[in-house]
Amino acid sequence: EYDHGGHDRHDGYDGNERDIRAMDYHFPGGSVDGSNGDGGAHAYAVPPSVRDANAWTLSVPPHGVPWDVWLHRYLCMWIMPCNHVTHALFFAVLEGYLLIKFWMPLGWDLVRESENGNQQWVGYIGRIMSDWVFHTFGVDLDWDDSDSNSDPDDLGAEDSWGLERRDGYDVCDEYINEDGNIDECLQDNFQGVDLSGNNITHEHDNDDSIPSDTGAGCSWMPSIFSPSPNETFIMISFLILLIAFIAWRRVFRRFRNKPWMDPNYTQYNRLPVRTSNMRLYVAEDDARVGACEPDINLLATADLEAEEKDANNSNDYAPNIWNMDGEDWMFQLKNTVEDGLDLVAADNLFAGSDDDDQFNQELSKRWQHIHVPANWTMCDDVQDHPIYTNIKYPFPCIPPFVPDANPTGVYRLEFDLPGRWQVPKEKQKRDADAADNASTCSGDEYVITFHGVESAFFLFLNGNYIGYSQDSRLPASFDLTPYLHRGDETNTMHVVVCRWSDGSYLEDQDHWWMAGIHRSVELSRRSPGMDILDLRVQGDMDGHLATCVDLRNPNAVASRLIEMSLYDDKQTSVKGGLKCGSNVWKSSKVLTNDSSPTEFKISTRIPHPKLWSAEYPNLYTLVVTLKDAVTNKVLQVESCRIGFRSVDIKDGVLLHNGKPITICGVNRHEHDPDHGKVVSVKSMIHDIKVLKQQNFNAIRTSHYPNHVAFYRLCDYYGMYVCGEANLETHGMMPMGKLSDDFAWAKAFEERVTRMVDRDRNHPSIVFWSLGNECGRGRNISVARSSLRESDTSRPIMYEGGAGLFEGTGQSELTDIICSMYPNVENTIALTTNNIDRPVILCEYSHAMGNSNGNIHLYWKAFWDDDNLPRLQGGFIWDMVDQGLRKKDENGKEFFAYGGDFGDKVNDAQFCINGIFSPTREPHPAVVEIKYLQQPVAIHCTNIKKDNRRSINLNASSCTRAHFRIENRSLETPLSSYKVQYFISTDNMMTTEDNSLFSTNGGNSKNLDISNGTASVDLGTFVIGARQGYRLFFNVSFFRSNEVEWMNSLLPVASEQFEIFFENERVSILPTSQESTMKMQESEESVEIWIRKKDDRFMTRTAVIDKATGALTSFRTNSGKDILIGNQGLKPNFTRASTDNDRGGIDRIKGLMPKWVAFQMALIENVFQVFSYSYIYQWRRVGLDPASPPNIKCTNMEITVYDKHVSVLTNCSVTSASDGKIIMMHGSSYTFSNDGSVQIQSTTVPTQLLSPLPSLPRIGVAMCLHQSLRNIKYLGRGPYENYPDRKEGMPIGIWKTSPRLMGYDYIVPSENGNRSDCSWVSMTDSSGDGVIIVGHQKATEATDDSILDFGFSALLHSQQELHSATHTNELEDRLESKDPIFLNVDLFSQGIGGDVGWLPCCHKEYVLKNKFYSGSISISPIEGDDDHASFARRKIRSQLTSQLHNYRSTYER
Repeated sequence: EYDHGGHDRHDGYDGNERDIRAMDYHFPGGSVDGSNGDGGAHAYAVPPSVRDANAWTLSVPPHGVPWDVWLHRYLCMWIMPCNHVTHALFFAVLEGYLLIKFWMPLGWDLVRESENGNQQWVGYIGRIMSDWVFHTFGVDLDWDDSDSNSDPDDLGAEDSWGLERRDGYDVCDEYINEDGNIDECLQDNFQGVDLSGNNITHEHDNDDSIPSDTGAGCSWMPSIFSPSPNETFIMISFLILLIAFIAWRRVFRRFRNKPWMDPNYTQYNRLPVRTSNMRLYVAEDDARVGACEPDINLLATADLEAEEKDANNSNDYAPNIWNMDGEDWMFQLKNTVEDGLDLVAADNLFAGSDDDDQFNQELSKRWQHIHVPANWTMCDDVQDHPIYTNIKYPFPCIPPFVPDANPTGVYRLEFDLPGRWQVPKEKQKRDADAADNASTCSGDEYVITFHGVESAFFLFLNGNYIGYSQDSRLPASFDLTPYLHRGDETNTMHVVVCRWSDGSYLEDQDHWWMAGIHRSVELSRRSPGMDILDLRVQGDMDGHLATCVDLRNPNAVASRLIEMSLYDDKQTSVKGGLKCGSNVWKSSKVLTNDSSPTEFKISTRIPHPKLWSAEYPNLYTLVVTLKDAVTNKVLQVESCRIGFRSVDIKDGVLLHNGKPITICGVNRHEHDPDHGKVVSVKSMIHDIKVLKQQNFNAIRTSHYPNHVAFYRLCDYYGMYVCGEANLETHGMMPMGKLSDDFAWAKAFEERVTRMVDRDRNHPSIVFWSLGNECGRGRNISVARSSLRESDTSRPIMYEGGAGLFEGTGQSELTDIICSMYPNVENTIALTTNNIDRPVILCEYSHAMGNSNGNIHLYWKAFWDDDNLPRLQGGFIWDMVDQGLRKKDENGKEFFAYGGDFGDKVNDAQFCINGIFSPTREPHPAVVEIKYLQQPVAIHCTNIKKDNRRSINLNASSCTRAHFRIENRSLETPLSSYKVQYFISTDNMMTTEDNSLFSTNGGNSKNLDISNGTASVDLGTFVIGARQGYRLFFNVSFFRSNEVEWMNSLLPVASEQFEIFFENERVSILPTSQESTMKMQESEESVEIWIRKKDDRFMTRTAVIDKATGALTSFRTNSGKDILIGNQGLKPNFTRASTDNDRGGIDRIKGLMPKWVAFQMALIENVFQVFSYSYIYQWRRVGLDPASPPNIKCTNMEITVYDKHVSVLTNCSVTSASDGKIIMMHGSSYTFSNDGSVQIQSTTVPTQLLSPLPSLPRIGVAMCLHQSLRNIKYLGRGPYENYPDRKEGMPIGIWKTSPRLMGYDYIVPSENGNRSDCSWVSMTDSSGDGVIIVGHQKATEATDDSILDFGFSALLHSQQELHSATHTNELEDRLESKDPIFLNVDLFSQGIGGDVGWLPCCHKEYVLKNKFYSGSISISPIEGDDDHASFARRKIRSQLTSQLHNYRSTYER
């Protein structure tokens, strides 16, 4: 144990500063920069590329600063309108050109000297002055300095300015008076001079000593600028002008009486922020219980009376904290800050009057009740609204100014202190007298804390101005003691909250702009003797425990005893509760008056501690007790939950407790659909639980410090946290403008250091973030240095912005390469740069709407530890759709986004980019993400070539499948999992809840993986393969032990392999029917008639329209026509656009200011460096989903055979806008005597589509009868999936319906698709309907193969989904009453997901401009048919030769 005793502060800090180097003493060899690793377990090793860099030096290159930073800072800083590289280079070249061609010659002309040493006014300035003098006074100045070498004393010679000098007389010398007042001199001696230059008579006209005017005007004016007497005058004038400009700029940037527009004025009278653990307990048992309580509001029991404790069985944990939340607050909204302050002044004045009745009347009229905490922008009765922007500021961007029309909320609270706190007036007087006669007050002290106010506020109490603070996401505390009424007299408090302040420029995060007191308000009482001010603690994986207690020394008479105890307490549930553990360590020390310590530091080493991690979040309780050393009376107790863990970077790899870690992370905003930024503890618990269930292990608090309860919950559940500062200046042009401005240095540094001071004791925080997208300026560098002084145990990450000059997450400001949104190739390339730093993407896979395609490619790289050990995961953007619940004029509910509240400046639906809905319903992509992030994986060693998810066996020689188990967890052994497997086939129905991987009763068998391998004999399933069945090996991993956040019946990981037996699969021949067919042709259509064996009459089963070549009628065996409407079954080449389909330069221009958008359009037209969105390009060529192309049949061939009829159509596909042919399409309908039809579609795009990056889809669409609501299919499920987002969806037979198949994205779009389907049946309640079976497909690049198609069956058409912008715009429809819109995709484009503002489908998931062909069949089925067996009986290669004929025909 290392007892460092008490240490005074000798660093010169005042009370508002902190001694933040406390932990440097505790671990031998530790250092602030982390360079000395000899035993420095608490200090991570700063990567050399960061440690040796100097990002904010003022020197020019190459002295320590990167050239691009220098270029940005000194050439482009104030004029560059955008952070794009093209703009930066353009303006740098422009400024360089002006510098060389204009400013350098001008400067040379201003200061150059002639040979006689006199300065000359020549060049640009000379010409300007000459023109001005000539036009004003009529004097024609000769600026030719060819005679400048003449003797200036020669009579009649020209002076050095080219002005003719009078004989021996200098005009200027005569006319400057003794006071140097030229104007007075001129008034006295040149009264006859007309300012127009005309000569008039004056008193000196007859004086021969004064040179007469030559008629060219007044000659005295240019003489003022004569070099000899006026050189000093010119320099002084220049200095005065410079000083005036600087002074004007300072006044312009700083209003003395408007602190909300002064970046240097961040607070007034605000107390230093303390750790969130401080609760002023008075008993050790209460402190231990309180440490395990996540909801700090429950740790505020000052107003809990004795009868309440008895009635509610409540515990009086924290009697010195009073929570002031509730409905007692009154509120008024004013238009300006000045109006709000005036209201407080008037209200205080009026409250002091004797006219109480009149006051109460006015009070009821002017004030309204409001709940605290709340955003007033979410209150229906307040005339202000939320605003959403992603990049743009919602007001003119002229920092530090904000509009005069600044909505200002004035809060008013009348309160009496809790009964136990109230002090009789007699005692108050005694305390005041004691204060007068002693060096310190013996009474209680009262501090109020606002945990979150957006964005700045003034505080008044009982008519007294208390203080000011800004920073919307960190607490602000003020001392109320001098002005608080402590007896039974009522206190009146006013809080004036400014919606906009200069701090708003630093809070331009991608979320809603709200306003108001959005977190709790607390009043604390500190009684005499409660001298613990702060507590800092740190533990590492080796058991080192370092503590530092900040103390105040009130010159107490008695000595004090400080005790520290560490308990192995267990929190019984997330709602709190304590199971007392053993005392692991205890230490104490007497603090005498002589030592007068302001800090008490002690460190020790705990042998073999239980380490904290996301997998095993082991926590201890540290209790610090301050006692009277004489009486042993407890004066104050503080506690906190701590964890032993270490974070380090070694060889470029991020280590947690000495092991490489993979970040399965997500960005999380604080958001509630009904309350805005007011998030309950219940909601926080749900967020963390649902993330743990989906295999997430990390959260980035984007982009600000969260509620303190959230970190307690992360400590408890086990979640790695990136604690991020409340800093973002995304809307600045350039992005780093404020971070390079010295005026904002204090604000930047404060927001970082105050965050660390509040949250540093939480073991869940494994690294800090300096903010987001603030550029690469010196202020960020200073903030980083200050953070490093505060905490050396956690690495720092920072993404300054996506532009070159912002560093793209690779600058010297970050210990972790944390670029945002690189594609997979660029992500892998990041590992080749700065090999001493890990790569963790701070944002990737932009989840905007129907998105997250391609994400499996990222995780293939993340899990490649052998080749990419430094690539360690990332944080998905983001967790929750930030929609706000709203009702339209008809009372229909929907989720609103930017622009839906009348906010003219907005970024529309860019806040709708979460993987969960606002109510935390998971998007379909969450299933994919869970699969990719699963902590354990199983690999088959005998796989089929190019198919890692296959088992390739031989029935005669090898029937045993061998598996290798990969444990991706850091600490969880494989023995912690219960593993089960079962074999499914393509005729095995899934469970009723569509859960293929749930515990499957008797069908499941246990799999032994204890040694990391497993094997299973599958020889018994050979017979199934011979019968034509598809076989699947399904394995699931379950937790052996129950955990609070997850049901043990839900799998942690799962995998599916398809089983292949070589040369054992056979085709099943179809059964034939004896039926008679005939064809009937008319001018409009072709009809197919069938008479079955036992029928007397023929029945029309199908109709083809000759005009369009579409199948307009198809009947089931019962005679029901499945096709309704006029369109029938027709080719389909469009889809309702997704948000990713809308991503392109056309969207980016909408996000930017108009002048930036204009420049970007200009650059695009000249250089064509940007890509337009898919939907923009589709519309341009005629593939607009709102106006789909027209299809016209140009030729039809009909052939009648004995048992089938063939109809071949040739169609032209034309643009609906200009009528141009964009495709040639052919369909071959083969009608069989069993009532089925096989449809062979062939599509050849024309050259008009060659510029397209991808076609949306190629398939067929139809409108089905409303009764066919029962859907069953063999394919990937049970949830929505797409070609580039289907890895986590197993193949099985799934049941669904049109209502369940789709997903209601907040912005309606393409949805509900199912991929890799072999067949799909749609039947009514009696089982009557149709089955669609895939047959063949082919392209120019691939051979013929069995077709796995995609399909969706929804209650809204693609046109309706595409046109709607909100869900309330879609008509409410019911199954069995409204038609079903079925899309069958033979080929389809992926949905993308790397980013949301550029086309992002990977090349393997796009449809190029080439030949496509595919075949499906539609057959009627009845209630007693086995759908799976029926599908297998269909011939898969019936028309192979005909397919090749069509293919060659259309190619020609």
